[in-house]
Amino acid sequence: MPICAKPKMSELRKSILPNFLIIGAARSGTTTLYKILAEHSQVYLPAEKRPEPHFFMRDLEYAKGLSYYSERYFSKVKQEEAIGEASTSYIFSATAAARIARDLPRIKLILMLRHPVERAFSNYWHTVKSGLETLSFEQAVARENERCFSIKDSSMRENQPFAYLGRSLYFKQLSHYLEYFAMKQFHIILFDDLTREPATVLGDVCRFLDVNPQLLSTGLDRIENASTPHDATLAPKMRTQLLDFFAHDVAQLESLLKRDLSNWKR
Repeated sequence: MPICAKPKMSELRKSILPNFLIIGAARSGTTTLYKILAEHSQVYLPAEKRPEPHFFMRDLEYAKGLSYYSERYFSKVKQEEAIGEASTSYIFSATAAARIARDLPRIKLILMLRHPVERAFSNYWHTVKSGLETLSFEQAVARENERCFSIKDSSMRENQPFAYLGRSLYFKQLSHYLEYFAMKQFHIILFDDLTREPATVLGDVCRFLDVNPQLLSTGLDRIENASTPHDATLAPKMRTQLLDFFAHDVAQLESLLKRDLSNWKR
């Protein structure tokens, strides 16, 4: 009788998919959240946040299928109860929203939001540090639409590194997700709350993920991965213009979240 080859362990292993995603927003404290949650014994996150998977956003990655996604990012899961990953461009992608809804319809979604002007300014400096950005902030903002539409490289077109203002239009982005997911599937964190009351905010995250808040590590008041130089300032006139630009989106978000966002209007 022929000897049958033993199946590989990867073939025997049941595909494991996440039950939560940190979907954004970039430059809003997601690295801090990631590192603290990764230290929780009941939470699994890939050992390194970067490079972010962006599986549901990038066509070439998504085409490889869910088995590939499971094996690449979740093969080291043990007995953790909350299993997730963080890709902060997901919130910016309507394509990602549709794919996540199709493949992970009961997923829990964590979204971190920061003052839209401050997030955009931090995003700009992060891109400067990466070597992609050579314009001044004022020039980059003035040419944002033109630059976003003129990108030829497919991966850059998907990631949209120059969409500083676009990525701060939170209500517009969240609306794509609300076409597919119930509001109860979201846990939305404001960056100011995290910096002011980290223990409370992180405890609420644990309860959302159904893990024990008492197993959080110490040192919850840290902020990781800051980008804006200490001496970088935004001209008052530019800040006023940007506050006007974001005003309508902020008002819509304020109504949706039933939160006072008056500090985002100055």
